[in-house]
Amino acid sequence: MNQLPPELAEEAPLDPAAERVRRKMVRLLAVSIGIMFVGLFAVLAAIVWQVGEASAPTLTRGDLLVPDGFSITESDLAADAIMLRGTDTDGAQRLLIFDRRSGELAGDFAIGTRTGVPGGR
Repeated sequence: MNQLPPELAEEAPLDPAAERVRRKMVRLLAVSIGIMFVGLFAVLAAIVWQVGEASAPTLTRGDLLVPDGFSITESDLAADAIMLRGTDTDGAQRLLIFDRRSGELAGDFAIGTRTGVPGGR
């Protein structure tokens, strides 16, 4: 008469075949969780690496060497270039483009118009 209700009674031990299946399932669960964590850490490492690459050092202080007598009238800053527009000593307009990472001159363009071409092209 002192029997416990069925939910409180101890479970009967599993037969050997069911115990092997249970152990195999626990092992599979552990391997799956391990693979998932390795993949998660790989993705996080790739994100951190890409953020580090995006913030590569750029020229924050340096010298930009312009030609003698060049007078700067306009400047602009892009992600990887510094643009200076100005006039030479002879009054010709020029556009100088510098690499932002190194400070080296990347482009030197004369600005002018074409005559006799419709639309100036």
